[in-house]
Amino acid sequence: MTDYLGMWYRARARHGIDDTIHFAVLEPGSGRRFEFPVRHREHDGIGGLFHLLRGWQVPLPTMPVSRQSGPPPWWRWLRPVREAPVPAPDWRLFSGSGEDTLVSDWLDRAPTDALRRRAEAAGVSLNSVLLSTLNRAVMETLVWRPAPGRWLYPVNMRGAVSGPRDDMNLSSGFYLPVSPDDHPAVLDQAVRRALRAQRHWLFWHGARVGRWVGQGGVDWLCDRFLKGTPSLGSFTSLGEWWLDLRSAGFSSRALVTLCGPGSPNHPVSNGVMIVNGRLTLSLKLDPSLGADRARAEECLACWRSGLEEWR
Repeated sequence: MTDYLGMWYRARARHGIDDTIHFAVLEPGSGRRFEFPVRHREHDGIGGLFHLLRGWQVPLPTMPVSRQSGPPPWWRWLRPVREAPVPAPDWRLFSGSGEDTLVSDWLDRAPTDALRRRAEAAGVSLNSVLLSTLNRAVMETLVWRPAPGRWLYPVNMRGAVSGPRDDMNLSSGFYLPVSPDDHPAVLDQAVRRALRAQRHWLFWHGARVGRWVGQGGVDWLCDRFLKGTPSLGSFTSLGEWWLDLRSAGFSSRALVTLCGPGSPNHPVSNGVMIVNGRLTLSLKLDPSLGADRARAEECLACWRSGLEEWR
């Protein structure tokens, strides 16, 4: 089975857009960072993590699967999507090099547990808390004035679809409009509506158009999509994992982080996951923004403080 989603990352490479998913192991005690890049043309986030775990020869956790056991009838997902138009982000003008903007941070177990308990008490998902606070951090540090925008929201398709490799690109998604003051409950409702409308299946089938048009056709389509309405970024969340990283030679306090590749029309790449009870956060700004590392660190610090202060 061809990785048809991987075709899009090969097409983007023609425009100089890197497809690296930036995995890393952080050692909080020493501050050391060990990089483990993975190509998105070969793996999605979950697949990339399992690719690394197998290479490290550590005990594998259970592979997460979709709540759906198969595709719905075509008439459930082949429907027009009616959304209010979202303006292009009004990015600030930066004069940095645009390089070396990958930054990471983490919350220890106590603040991670406290954040999770607050989300549960409010009746909202942790993902919606993470995305709403990320969106506010972007509004405060990277744009001229807060305004509605949109994020690509991921959906794991494993279990609903299958392939020859469980670590290939088996994810879909949909665009989620987010306003600066949206409460996580508003995002929860919007995500549920999109899932009920099967919008991730529309995205999945559309992304697999390469099976009919080949790489050349995907290249042509990608050229046009890159000129379309830009988004704020792609939200990347891998959920919670308990990993025996000592089996790979790391310390008992080691953490795993990841950050998606991003692109000029999805310039705020990010990644969140909970590893052995601690939440890790990563952020990277596409070079097209011209921001420097200090600006990325400011945005990440704003995101973290927003999580710690969220009630």
